[in-house]
Amino acid sequence: MTSAGDSSLLLWAMAAVVMMLATHLFVAWIRRAQGNQSWRQNVGPVLLAGGALGLGMTSAMVLAMSAEALSFPLGYRWLAVPVLALAPPLMCLPAAWWLVKRQNWLALVGAGLLLALVALAVQVGWILAAGLRPGIRWNFVLLGAAGALQFLGFVAALWLAYSDASSDGARKTLWRVGAAALLTITLLTGQEVVVSAIGLLSQVGSIYQREASSTWLCLVAGALVPTLMAVMSLDVFLRTSGERRRRHGTVELNMPKRRKRRRKYRAL
Repeated sequence: MTSAGDSSLLLWAMAAVVMMLATHLFVAWIRRAQGNQSWRQNVGPVLLAGGALGLGMTSAMVLAMSAEALSFPLGYRWLAVPVLALAPPLMCLPAAWWLVKRQNWLALVGAGLLLALVALAVQVGWILAAGLRPGIRWNFVLLGAAGALQFLGFVAALWLAYSDASSDGARKTLWRVGAAALLTITLLTGQEVVVSAIGLLSQVGSIYQREASSTWLCLVAGALVPTLMAVMSLDVFLRTSGERRRRHGTVELNMPKRRKRRRKYRAL
C-alpha cells in the first residue's frame, strides 16, 4: 500500500511530465511553422501547438488539485468538465498564431500576457468547479502574484525559445529545452500559488464529489494525456530528423565534385 505522501509525489511527477511534454510540443510546432510562407501551412501546427499547451494546463491543474493532502474526496461539476477541457486549447490559439507570424518584443510580451491569463483562468476555473465547502475566500494578493509570476515566466521562456540564439546558434536545442523547462516550472509554480490563495487545506468538502470524480479525471490526465503527447512528440522528432536528412542529402548533391588530378609519368 502507498502512503498519502507517495501518492501526492506521484501526482506531482505526473503533472510535471504532462506539462513538459505539452510545452515541448508548443515550442516545437511553433518553431516548425515559422518557416512557412502560406497561412494554410500554419493552420495545422498552430492547432497542435495551442491544443497541446491548453490540454497540458488543464491536465496539470487536475493532478495538482488531487495531489493536495485533502481530508475529503474531490469532485467536479459535470457541466464544467467539458468546458474546462476544451476551452483552454482554443484560448491558446491566438497566442500561438501571433508567435508564428511575429517574434519581436511586442509579440513575445503580448503572447506571454495572453498565455498567463489563460493559465490563470484555467486554474481558477477548476477550483470553482470543485464546489468547495465551507467556501472560498480569495487572497487576491497571492492571486495577483500568481498572475504576475506566470506572465514574467512566459515572456522569459518565449524569449529563450524564439531568440536568435535558439534559431541559429550551435546550442539551439539546449535553448529550446530550457524554454520548455521554464514554461513547465512557471505553470506548476503558478498553480501552486493559486491553490494557496484559496486555502485549499482549510476546506472540508466538495459538493460535486458524486459527479465527476477526481480519480477518473486523474486517470485521464495522468495516463491518457501524456501517452497521446508522447506519440505527438515522437512524430515531431521523426519529422525533424527526416527533414534534416533530406537537407543534408540536398547539400551533398549540390556540392561541386572535385576533379581528380591526373599524374603525369615520364617515360624513362
